[in-house]
Amino acid sequence: MKMLLSILCLALGTFGRAQNNFDFKKFTETMCSPEFHGRGYVNSGDSIAAEYIADQMTLLGIDSIQSGYFQPFLLNVNTFPDSCSIQINNKLLKPGLEYIVGPASNGTCKDANCKQAITFDAKHIKVLNMQQLIEEDRTAIERINYEKGTIYIIDNNVVQDSNAIYVHYLAENISKYYDVIELVNTKFTWSLRSASNDGLYIQMKKTTFDALYSEQMNIKINIHNVQIPNYIARNVIGQVKAKKKTKGTIMLTAHYDHLGRMGSETYFPGANDNASGVAMLLDLGQKLKAKPLRNYDVICVAFAAEEIGLLGSKYLSEHPLFPLNTIKFQLNLDIMGSGEAGITAVNGSEFKREFKKLSRINKRLNSVPSIKARGRAANSDHHFFTEKGVKGFFVYTRGFNQNYHDIHDTYENLSFNSFKNLSELFTAFLRRL
Repeated sequence: MKMLLSILCLALGTFGRAQNNFDFKKFTETMCSPEFHGRGYVNSGDSIAAEYIADQMTLLGIDSIQSGYFQPFLLNVNTFPDSCSIQINNKLLKPGLEYIVGPASNGTCKDANCKQAITFDAKHIKVLNMQQLIEEDRTAIERINYEKGTIYIIDNNVVQDSNAIYVHYLAENISKYYDVIELVNTKFTWSLRSASNDGLYIQMKKTTFDALYSEQMNIKINIHNVQIPNYIARNVIGQVKAKKKTKGTIMLTAHYDHLGRMGSETYFPGANDNASGVAMLLDLGQKLKAKPLRNYDVICVAFAAEEIGLLGSKYLSEHPLFPLNTIKFQLNLDIMGSGEAGITAVNGSEFKREFKKLSRINKRLNSVPSIKARGRAANSDHHFFTEKGVKGFFVYTRGFNQNYHDIHDTYENLSFNSFKNLSELFTAFLRRL
């Protein structure tokens, strides 16, 4: 609580002096700080972020709706709050760089407070060369007899991408019951799951494993997982009233949650995904507060639990706090920290009239190099509203920053190349809907 109060006091000092000049960079940097714990479910990082966002809405004059700024709902989540270490031949590996723990992985012991390590000696380590097995007899893969107490090293160094996908899903399925390390050459991409399997599931860099491999090797793993039932998450909702009698609602949305912590030493900052999107949401909210839309109220929603299955937006779509049939358009914002190559609008080919309008305004303002249209996709918080008949775009930037769901998605790696231009573009677009 003391930490949260200090963060909010810092925010008040920073933003309270300049309510008419929202510092989107400072906001994003704060959202990515270690004190927010990756805005996940370890140490209530998501709740710290929710309070912070509501505080910024207050400072910017974005009012709460009648029920307040928060809409709570429940979820289940598998977490890794403290112990998270792997040693090979007594060499301690670097989490996030040399390995990640699968989000549905079990821990190394069953008791809720147990933090015991497991050591696998050479007799209980079995390496499966999947490329060799695929070439020799793929059906033999299905006939392997797995045993408890053995950890299976599944080498996903295969030639074809289709085979790599097959091996990856095989490794995940095996880990439902047995302990698995999948060796990969690709970048790590973490995620969240609502529950854990029976076995350990770890992805490890193949180069790391190969450098330490020996016939007498041992692997020591200490992973503590905690499954949290009925965790309380909260959507954060504000509003800006229209100048005159309202004809309906424009909904601005962006998810604020991210992946949280993988052990006490490693967290995922989630700068581009999606502290930057919430920064854009608040930046637009400030502009619309200063000069409201003539005939439309604006609802600003920072969604919780997007990363664990769009749960926050699904909940609001099923428990609306304002009539969905009054929503003229939804603009959902994600990955707003780059833009060197332009933007993409999911639903752009679905709602062609609005896409043409956005493209015309961009051509006039020269905001970004290009705007690409995509069709429907269930890949962000627009989805459940689109399915209920609400028109809307999910817009994300394209650029040099390829850090996604990894520990490198930091504030320092954002260019904000097109942030101000996009803010002007979106503001002009909303005023012409």
